[in-house]
Amino acid sequence: MEMRLKNLYGILLCLIALQVVRAQNVTIVGTIKDGQGDPVFGANVMIKGTTRGTATDEKGAYKIQAQVGEILHFFFLGMKEVEKKVTAKTSVLDIVLQDDVQEIDTGLVFTGYGAPKVGSRTVASVAQIQGKEIADVPTANISDALQGRVAGLIVSARNGSGRAGGSNDIVIHGYNNFQELFLRNRPSSAPLIIMDGVAVGANVLSDFNSNDIESITILKDAASTSIYGSRAANGVILITTKRGKNNERTNITINHQLGFSALTNANRKFFEGLMTSQEYMDFWIARDPAAVRSAAGITGTTEADNRAAVNKILSENPYNTRWDKIFFRDFVPITQTNVSISGGSNSTAYYLSFGYFNQEGTTYPADNYKRYTLSGSVDTQIKSWLKAGVSFSVGHNEREGSSEDTNYGLRTTVLPLYTPKNPDGTEKEYISNITRRPMMGFYHPNYYAKKHPSNSLSDDFLPTAYVMIEPIKNLIFKTQGGIQYSYGGSESKELPSFINYRQPTPSPTTMSYNRTGTSRGLGKTFTNTLQYRFLLGTEHSFDALIGQESIENVETNLDVMTYHQPSDGLSMLVHGNNESAEIGDGKEVQTFNSFFARLEYNYSSRYFLDLSARRDGSSAFGRNNQYANFWAVGAMWKLKKEKFLENIKWLTDLNLRFSTGFSGNAAGGGYRHLTTIGFDSYYNRQIGYEIKTLGNPNLHWEKQRKTTVGLNIVLDRATSFNIEYYDRETYEMLSSRSINTTSGREQFFDNAGGFRNRGVDFTFSSVVYKNEANNFSIRPYFNVNYNNQELTALFGKETSKATTSGIGYKLGRALEWTAVISKGIDPTTGVAQYYVPGEDRMEQRTDDNDLATANSGNDLEKLVQTTGKKLQAPINGGFGWDITYKSFSLNMAFAFSWGRYMQNLDMVNIENPRSFGYANLSRQILDYWKKPGDVTRHPKIDTPTFVYNLDDRLIQKADFVRLKSITLSYRLSKEVLDQIKFFDGLRFYLTARNIFTITPYQGADPEMPAAISAGGYPPSRQFTFGVELSF
Repeated sequence: MEMRLKNLYGILLCLIALQVVRAQNVTIVGTIKDGQGDPVFGANVMIKGTTRGTATDEKGAYKIQAQVGEILHFFFLGMKEVEKKVTAKTSVLDIVLQDDVQEIDTGLVFTGYGAPKVGSRTVASVAQIQGKEIADVPTANISDALQGRVAGLIVSARNGSGRAGGSNDIVIHGYNNFQELFLRNRPSSAPLIIMDGVAVGANVLSDFNSNDIESITILKDAASTSIYGSRAANGVILITTKRGKNNERTNITINHQLGFSALTNANRKFFEGLMTSQEYMDFWIARDPAAVRSAAGITGTTEADNRAAVNKILSENPYNTRWDKIFFRDFVPITQTNVSISGGSNSTAYYLSFGYFNQEGTTYPADNYKRYTLSGSVDTQIKSWLKAGVSFSVGHNEREGSSEDTNYGLRTTVLPLYTPKNPDGTEKEYISNITRRPMMGFYHPNYYAKKHPSNSLSDDFLPTAYVMIEPIKNLIFKTQGGIQYSYGGSESKELPSFINYRQPTPSPTTMSYNRTGTSRGLGKTFTNTLQYRFLLGTEHSFDALIGQESIENVETNLDVMTYHQPSDGLSMLVHGNNESAEIGDGKEVQTFNSFFARLEYNYSSRYFLDLSARRDGSSAFGRNNQYANFWAVGAMWKLKKEKFLENIKWLTDLNLRFSTGFSGNAAGGGYRHLTTIGFDSYYNRQIGYEIKTLGNPNLHWEKQRKTTVGLNIVLDRATSFNIEYYDRETYEMLSSRSINTTSGREQFFDNAGGFRNRGVDFTFSSVVYKNEANNFSIRPYFNVNYNNQELTALFGKETSKATTSGIGYKLGRALEWTAVISKGIDPTTGVAQYYVPGEDRMEQRTDDNDLATANSGNDLEKLVQTTGKKLQAPINGGFGWDITYKSFSLNMAFAFSWGRYMQNLDMVNIENPRSFGYANLSRQILDYWKKPGDVTRHPKIDTPTFVYNLDDRLIQKADFVRLKSITLSYRLSKEVLDQIKFFDGLRFYLTARNIFTITPYQGADPEMPAAISAGGYPPSRQFTFGVELSF
C-alpha cells in the first residue's frame, strides 16, 4: 500500500512539473542571416498561431518571449520559412534563411479583410508594386508611376492634362460601360481604392506622399474582388502605408530631391514644324493676296503690288518669334523633401513622416503646385490577446495660377510676325493683329494672368483606428473605423484694372468678377470582422471570415459669383454687386451597408479553394432594388507538389488558377430612380420649375460576370511566367437611352445594353544573371495585356450606329472611331473626295465609283461611317530592368501601347488656313494641289476648308514606346559607413522621366488627346537629383 502511494505521489509530481515546464516563459535572443551570412533586416519572428511577434533590427538581431512548447515562425519576403519549437533550454536561436525562388516576386500580398498572405499560395489574381519602386519618381500623382507596371492596368491623363497634381483615369481590364466612353466620361469604370482598410476617393493618389507607401496591390479577378462587393466590379487598388516595426531602434530617414521640368522632344518638334514668317506670307499671297494687300494698306492688284505688301508687312514686323518659348517654359524647378522617423519596442511600434513637394508648371502663365503631407501611426500590443492601433494621413495642396484667354482659341500657335516686347523692351499687354482688327489680337499671357488670378487649395484628412481581440487562440475579432474628410476651395477673378483691348477704344473692363467655390466631402467607413483559422489533422487548413461594413459619403458644394468690384484692392465677393450675384449649391449623400463572408481551404498546401459572398445595399436605388447578392469561387492546384513533377529540378513551381464570380456596379445609379425638378426661369416675376430628370423606379444594380483562368510557372534562377485569360461581361448596364418625347424628356436612365471584355495578361520576371559574390545581378521584367471589347446588347431593336461625335458601335464588335473616309485629292481637279457609305454605316464602304465632295461640314455628316479603327488600344504593357553592381543600381521602366489611335485635333487647327493673320500654320499645309497630275495632301489653295473635324485623316496611329523613368543610384558601402560612424545609410540618385518617346503619331503627344494648339497641357520631361540619409 505504501509503495502504491509513493508511486502515485511520483506520478503527481511529474505531472505538476510538466505543467510548470509548459507554462514556463523563456526569453529567446538570436540573429537571422541570409545564405551569404549577411544580416536580414526586418525579418519577422512570430509565435505561430498568435499575433505576437517581433522583427529583426539592422544587425539581424531579435529578442522575443515565448512559452515552452510554442513554435517560433521565422520568415522574410523571398526566403524559405523556418520553424523552431521552444524548449526549456532554448535561449539562443540563430537562424539562416535561404532564398526561396518560388516565393520571389510574389511576396506577402493583401487581398482584403485579413492578414497578408504569401502570393504563391493565394488563389486570387493579384499584382503588387513595392513602395520603393515608385518613391524615387518625382511625380505629384502616384498613378503616374503605375503606368506600365501591371498587366491590364491602364493610366491616362484626364482631359489630356500633364499638369502637376492633375487627375488621371485608371482602368483595369477595359471599360465596362460603353456609354461612358461615348459621353467622354468615365466614372463607372474607375477601380475601388482602399487605403489602410478604408475606402477613399481617387484624389488620395495626388494628395498624399508616395514615400509613405509600403506597397500597392492590384486585385483583378473575381476571387480577389468579390469580397468587396459591388464597388469592386472594376478591380481594387489596395494602398498599404508604412508602419513602424517592433524591436526596432529609432530610425530617421531624410530624402531630398531637386530638379527641373521641360517640354518633351515630341512637343518641341510640333512647334518646329510651324511656318516661318516668310513661309506664312508666301502661302497667303498665293491663297488670298487681297487680304495681304488690305493688311498692308496697299491698293492695286498686280504681282508687284502683292510682293510690295509682303515686304512691307515683313519689314514692319521683322521678327521670327518662337511663341512656344513664350507660352511654355523649360528648366522649371521641382523640389521634394521627405523626413520620416520610425521604431518600436517589444510591444509598440510607431511611424511619423513629413513631406513637401513643389513643382512649378511648364506653361505661361505659371501653374504652380505645392503639397504638404503628414502621416503617422502607432500600433501596440496591449495584452497578449489585445492589440490596437491608430494612423492618420494629412495632405494640403495649393495651386497658384490664372485663367486662360478663352476668347483666343489657338493661343499657342501665334504668328512669328508678332513680338511680345515694346520698343523700350517692356512686355506688351496686348499684341494687335496685322489686319488691325481688335478682336483678332491676343493678350500677352503674363498680363492676362496678372489680371485674372486663379488660386485653389485642397485638404484631406484620413484618420483610422482599429482594435484586434483574440479571446481564444486563432479566433480574431477586428473592428476598424476610418474617415476621409476633404475640403476644396477655389477663387478666380477678373480685376477691375484689366484693360479690354478687344474693342475700338481700349478701356477698363465693365465685367470685373470674383468667383469663389468650396466643396466638402466626408466619407465614413466602419468594418467589423471575425476570423478563425484552424486545422483538421495535419493537412486540412481552414480560414473562415465573416464581416459587416457600413459606408456613408456626403458631399456638399457652394459656388458664388459677383460682378462689378470697384478696384483691384476691393475685389472680394462682398465688394461686388449683390443684385447680380449668381449662387449655386448642391449636396449628395450615398450610403452602403454590407455583409460578407469568406472561406479559404487548402489541402496539404497543394489544393486550394476560396469561397466568398457579399450582400450589398445601396441608397442609389429604390426601396425594392437596394440590395443585391454577389459571390465568387476560386481554386488553385499546385502541380509542382504532385509526384509526377516533384523531381523535376529545373521546375521550381507550377500553379493552375481558376476563379469565377458575379458582381455588380452602383456607380452611375445616383438616385436616378427619382424624378427631380429644378427651376428654369422667371415667369410673371416668379421662379418657374420644370422636370429636370425623369426617374425610373425599376432601376437596379448593373450586373457583371467575370471568369479567370491562370497559369504560373517558376523556373530556375527565379524566372517567372504568369499568363491569365479573363472574360468579363457587363449586362443590364446603367445607361441613358432615348424615349418618346411626349414624356417631356428625351433621355431616360435605364438598365439597358451590355459590354464584354475578354483578354490575356502576361507577366515575365527573372534574375537572368547573378554572380557568385552576390554583388552583381540583372533583373528584367515584362508585362502585356491584350483586351478585346465587344458590344453585346443595345437598346431595343437598335443594332449599330455611326455617330457624328466620332464613335460608332455595333453588336458583336468593339467601339470604333467614325469619320468621313477620304479618297484623297483628285489629281485632275484638286478637289477633296470622300467615299459614300452604305446602308449600314458600321460596315466600311470604299467604292471608288461612288464618291462625293463637300462644301461644308453639314454635307460631311451624311458621309460618316466607321473607320475600322478601334477606339481603345487592344495592347498595352510595360517592361524594364533592375541592374545592381556592388553599391550601384540602375532601374529603367518603359510603357507601350499598340493598336492605339487618336483624334489629332491639332491637325484641324494648324492645317486649315482659316483667315489671314489668325494663327500660324503647319508646313504640311504647303503640300496643296497646284496643277493637274499633282498627288498632294491638301486640295487646291482656294478651297475654303482643307481639313474638316469629321475627316478620317485626323484619326491617326498613336502607338508609342516611352521611357517613363530611369534611376541611377549609389549607396555608400557598409565599410565606409562604419568609418564615418555617423550615418547608417547614405544614397545618391539621379532620376529622369519621359526621356524619349517612339511614335508615328503626327500630333504633339500620343498620350495627350487635347490639342496643344488650343492650350492643351502636355506631359513634361523631368530630371532630379536626390540624396537619402538614414540615421
